[in-house]
Amino acid sequence: MAFMRITSPRWRAIFRHSLPRNNRFYHSEPQRSFDIVTWGFGNKSMTYYKRYESVEETEDANGPSFAQVGPKILSMGIPNRAPIAAGAFHFLIGFTYDNGCGFLSGGLSNSHGQLGNGNRIKKESTPLVTVQNLEMLALSCGFEHSMVLAREKETQSDSLGWRLFSSLSSSLLPQTAARTRLYAFGSSEYGQLGLGDCRDGQPNESSDQMGSEPMCQPFPTMVELPDLDENVIQVQCGLLHTVLLTDQGNLYAMGHGQQLGLGPDSTSNRAVPTLIERLSWKAQGKEFGRVKQISSSSGFTLALLENNQVWIWGATPDGQSMINRRTGWILEPMHVPHPIPETETIVSVAAGGTFALLLTESGKVYTCGAGVLGLGPEKTQVLMPEHITSLSGITKIVASTFHAGAIDDKGHLYTWGQCGDTGRLGHQMFGDCYEPKRVVMKDELNGHKVIVTDVALGIGGGVARFERA
Repeated sequence: MAFMRITSPRWRAIFRHSLPRNNRFYHSEPQRSFDIVTWGFGNKSMTYYKRYESVEETEDANGPSFAQVGPKILSMGIPNRAPIAAGAFHFLIGFTYDNGCGFLSGGLSNSHGQLGNGNRIKKESTPLVTVQNLEMLALSCGFEHSMVLAREKETQSDSLGWRLFSSLSSSLLPQTAARTRLYAFGSSEYGQLGLGDCRDGQPNESSDQMGSEPMCQPFPTMVELPDLDENVIQVQCGLLHTVLLTDQGNLYAMGHGQQLGLGPDSTSNRAVPTLIERLSWKAQGKEFGRVKQISSSSGFTLALLENNQVWIWGATPDGQSMINRRTGWILEPMHVPHPIPETETIVSVAAGGTFALLLTESGKVYTCGAGVLGLGPEKTQVLMPEHITSLSGITKIVASTFHAGAIDDKGHLYTWGQCGDTGRLGHQMFGDCYEPKRVVMKDELNGHKVIVTDVALGIGGGVARFERA
């Protein structure tokens, strides 16, 4: 399949002035407008992207010199379920339009092409990359790599290629159930892109020697599974690895060998999707049940099965394994005996850097591991999950290397953890936050009611999607 990149300079000017008026974003549900807000990532100014309106830029005269700790709003007027993702120091915002889909990218770094715009140069304007005949499903970001999961649309054209933004058609194409496609870009130093280019003490396949240039792919490139009949339905990027879940109940991983869960005899780096036999339905998984959710953001991975069992593998030296002791490396998926009260059912998991989060059916959040855990300044290490009592009615949990977040049933967003010098908590301050604290959007200060519908966290900052009620 041929990929093309249209490098017309017009795309840069579009972001500095306006979006085209014939740009009709598409979704199968009635269209609902929402806003995207980003914080951290070293921004010094507040920038608005409003549909059919001019871009406004205002300097934050009172902000710190390194980071913009107040929200940066990108008001796009695009479908409510469009995905978002945050990596170490970059973020992606996805959307679907009439003829295809695309993503906006930005942040502090593009050193390995993790913004997906075809180069390794950080742009002041937020790049936009689009592809025809696909519908956006999910995004995920690692330390310096990114993944895009999309689904084919029924089309009369065989053309399918990513491009930098030049123009968009407004003809409406029907939606149909079809195969998914996974695209990767950014660093492939450990093989985490799954494209076959891995540094494992050996030269790159396309080079006779290890050079000074980083091993990377700066433009979306399709990842192929060993079994072409399988479709990827979930993708999670850790710092140096990637985990995939397919529609046939199988798990694949690529990247840093000790983080992949392939077993104690298989700890070398993998540059192509490799089956995690312990939990894959085609191998040993039938003994335990199907996986319904995977989560990874740093060096370990959590899996939640349909029977609500929790499994874990990877780097767990800080007690995040939830078995009342530190475990170091878990080289093969390990079952965690129900680590919370038997009356609680686990419905979601989130893997941070030195801690793990569990969400229950009753809306409670439990945390385990080390760091700023949300349990107050006196509890920075727990070896069994403890209830974060200041949170209730929670519907979504997320975790990154140093901090975590949760959304409640009122649409309020809370974050906690180590702040660092990037403003990653979104609290307009740089101090650590030992208990969950609400992230207040600018629109709320202007009297609007705000409902947060999704959030993604990375080392350098966060991205949230919200509506004005």
